[in-house]
Parts: sequence; structure tokens; C-alpha cells
Amino acid sequence: MSSSIQSDFAGESDDDEAVQFVEPSQRRPRPVKAWHAHKPKRDPWQVLTSLVEPGDPALRRNTIHLSPTLDATSGEQGWIVEHLNVFAANNTLTSVLRRVKGGKEANVYCCAAHPDTGLDLIAAKLYRARMLRNLRNDSRYRLGRPVLTAEGQAVDARDWRLHKAIAKKTATGHEATQASWIEYEYQTLLRLYQAGVDVPKPLKHGENVILMEYVGDEIIPAPMLSHITLERDEAHELFQRMLRNIELMLAAQVVHGDLSAYNVLYWAGELAIIDFPQVVNPRQNSEAAAIFRRDVERICQYFARYGVASQPDRLARELWARYADANAFERTP
Repeated sequence: MSSSIQSDFAGESDDDEAVQFVEPSQRRPRPVKAWHAHKPKRDPWQVLTSLVEPGDPALRRNTIHLSPTLDATSGEQGWIVEHLNVFAANNTLTSVLRRVKGGKEANVYCCAAHPDTGLDLIAAKLYRARMLRNLRNDSRYRLGRPVLTAEGQAVDARDWRLHKAIAKKTATGHEATQASWIEYEYQTLLRLYQAGVDVPKPLKHGENVILMEYVGDEIIPAPMLSHITLERDEAHELFQRMLRNIELMLAAQVVHGDLSAYNVLYWAGELAIIDFPQVVNPRQNSEAAAIFRRDVERICQYFARYGVASQPDRLARELWARYADANAFERTP
């Protein structure tokens, strides 16, 4: 026998005689590992909640307590805890109550606010790990705008390694681009809120999450404008309100980029425009005029069902001429 085969039988015989064939019925059964010795994998939620003892005060101080009514998988729960624990530790949130909106890029959760905030409820918009995979033609919106860090600073143009990673869409590049999109949304919300636009008040943000004013109540979140039926008189008033918001946004050098009745909340007669990761700057993005015209057209189309007559192309041109390049529409299809 070869040395390798001999080593397989080492200790079974002290002589060099040939290995004897043993009938199957005479062979000793191979020991079976007891099932109770197997340790099943724990999901992320179990791992995170087991880091402290049940009676440890740190559990209440540092761990999000999910409501039993929160319909979430263990993976989603782990993602929630990973990114919202920091806001529980700094007295911003006390618990996650329910998921109010699910999407390809992010989920929105209704959270109980800490008394120190002076609020009852807070909305937490928690992005998925690979949200950029679900965004189509994202390069169109990134035209002309720098990549932002999680601290809100533009990435140095001399950092060629990072820019190369972004261009090649490596894991590092995806991470940097996603952080930039989230930072843009938070900074845009802050700027528009200060400019008087009807948007939820931004509160705080962190890795993959933005906290903002919650629109609605604990039982019923504010519905999207597309999901309600308006009275005709109210529709005319809200149309004028939307035009005013669009004008204020453009004056603040912001084009929403995906504005429609699906991205406007309605609550107690008031509007709240949401979802700003794809915003573009009208003076930096060469396709901003076409994107802006599409936003205006969608809003006009929604209110047309209530008999609100408008000329979206004329409205878009007039607004653009006031706050951006008056000749831009001549260059768009």
C-alpha cells in the first residue's frame, strides 16, 4: 500500500499483513453525532438582543424594543436594530412601532419619540443595503453634482481611487455612492424646510437612515395624495399650493426629480412632499430642464382629473425662466 493509504489505517494493525475484508454485517456502526450537540444558527435579532442579560439596564438603554405587532423578518429586525440603536441610546427614539411604507429603496417606520424631543412620533426612513441596484438610470441624476461623504463634505477630486471605484461600481464605490445619495436627501430636506416648502421636518440622520417629522398618527399614517379623493374646491386650492411648492423648490435650486401624487402625503388638509434622494441642481445638471418639466406635467395630470385646467409646458417654462436658464427648454426634446 502507498504511504497515504497506510496512514489511513494507522493504529489498526501492528503487522504488514493485507487488510482483511469484513462483511458489512460484522462492521461496527459509525458513531452518530448527537442532535442535541448541534448549535443552530441564530438570526441577527437573537444575536443583538443576547448581547446583554435580560435584567441589565443596558438592554433598555441601548436596545430598540420592537412592538409585537411589527411584521418584520428576523433579517429586517436585525437591520432595524443595527441602524436605529444609536438613536435609542441618544434619547431620540424609544421603540419602533410599525412599518408604514415599504419600497425597493427603503422602508419607513413609525417610531415612538423620546420625551426629550418634544415629539410623540418620528418617521425613520431606513434604506436597504443595496438601494442603488433598484434605482434606474441613477447616473442621469448624478450629472454635475459631487459625491458627498457621510459628513456632508464633497469628496476630494484628487481622491482618484474612490472616484475610480465609483465609476467601476465596485463594493466600495456602491457604498460611497449610496452614502452620497442619503446625504443629499437629508441636506435637501433641511434646505427646503428652511425655505418654507411643505416637507417633513428633518431631525437627524446616520448610516442608511434619516429621521424626520412623522405625518399622520400612530394608527393611520398620512396617505399618498394618489390614494385619496379630493373635493373639487379643495383640489383647486391644493393645486395652487403645489405650484407654490414647486416654485419655492426651484428658487432653492432644487428639482425633485420624481415628483408625482405618489410622493406627496395628505393629512388634515395639508401636504407634505417626500422622497428626495434623486434631486438635481437646475444649474449643474444638463438634463434638469427635462426632469423639471416631467415633474410639472405629472402634478398637472393628477389635478386634471378634478377639472383643474392647466398648461404644464407653459407653467414649466415660466418658472424655469424665473429661476434657471430661460433657454434650457429649447435644448430639451
